Amino acid sequence: MALPDTKTNPEELLKFHTRLMKYAPRGYNPFYFVLEIGGKEPKQGISWKNNRKTITEALYWMRRGHNIAICATAKDPLCIVDVDDLAQVPEIKPTLQVTSRKRIGRHNYFFAIDGTAKRNIPTKDAGEVRSVWQYVLAPGSYVPCSEEEINRMPDCEKPYAGRYTLNNELPINTITFEELPEVYTARYAEMKKLEVDATIRELKREKYTGKNIGGKKSALWDLDITDVSGVSDTRGRYIPMPSVIHGSETGHNCKVSNGLMHCWRHSVCHNAFSYLCMLAGIASCERAGRPHGGRFFGVNAQDGETVFKVWMYAKEHGMIPEDDPIPRSALVYYAVDRGCCKKSEIQEGNRLPILGYTLTLLVAKQEGINLGRN
Repeated sequence: MALPDTKTNPEELLKFHTRLMKYAPRGYNPFYFVLEIGGKEPKQGISWKNNRKTITEALYWMRRGHNIAICATAKDPLCIVDVDDLAQVPEIKPTLQVTSRKRIGRHNYFFAIDGTAKRNIPTKDAGEVRSVWQYVLAPGSYVPCSEEEINRMPDCEKPYAGRYTLNNELPINTITFEELPEVYTARYAEMKKLEVDATIRELKREKYTGKNIGGKKSALWDLDITDVSGVSDTRGRYIPMPSVIHGSETGHNCKVSNGLMHCWRHSVCHNAFSYLCMLAGIASCERAGRPHGGRFFGVNAQDGETVFKVWMYAKEHGMIPEDDPIPRSALVYYAVDRGCCKKSEIQEGNRLPILGYTLTLLVAKQEGINLGRN
């Protein structure tokens, strides 16, 4: 029974666990671990992946007010389909379902017996598929809601604000990739295409020194994540994602370390270039970043149009000098886009012909753009 001064509900956790294990395949053992009181972040002091708890231990900690998370690991069949926007996911295969703290989202629990649905798929705002070392808060947990969040809830749900509760008592169903709602399968197809495109770019890429004509290098390539975001290394602490990107309702979805900004809402990381792509409106967080465990960022730092827009944004916001030399790929894009030369006229080494180069400088001057070149 919960202690009088706690808002967690261990009875709800036990009810969920009993249901979970009743329909679990042989050998399945849920991965529970302890979170902070009233929060979503792991209890400090030990890596959560090394802090697995049995259901008895999980109940012990929840009785003392701590939240409990359940993780789908790489070796178990659990697949959690997290739905944040019911309008974008109007239908889903019936299964054991939990209502999340804002009372408008759902956690759907499945077993991916054939393994095809064991993928992590973040979307912008529809929700996520969490299947490989990702977690959600287990029923019985409690995270406070803001007044604004409570006002958005149906009246019948407001008494349960902040709580994670069972929404039904259905058996836990199995699921395959093809049975996932379309918003997730479409996003996964997009992710795979971006990965293939990035791999092809990497195979074709010639050695890049970052130097422009004349030996000058744009200061764009020297910017780090702190320069562009204003956030320095958080030393292991979780903080809110900068509100200019998408913010955080709980204040614990971002961490900066080793020159990268990690977004735990979308399970991606950002360097200075991908962050600037978000600021410049080129790509959203989940599309610009590099998925955790992935090899490539979603934005192409070799694409002339992308580099030009990022370079212009950085100039206009004082991140690089006004006379910063435009990167060569951006210069070529600008020249072709403005009709100063044709793609077929671009010379070896991604260089403009002399006439095209001269015309490009003149056009830029007329447009009030300092290309940083003579």
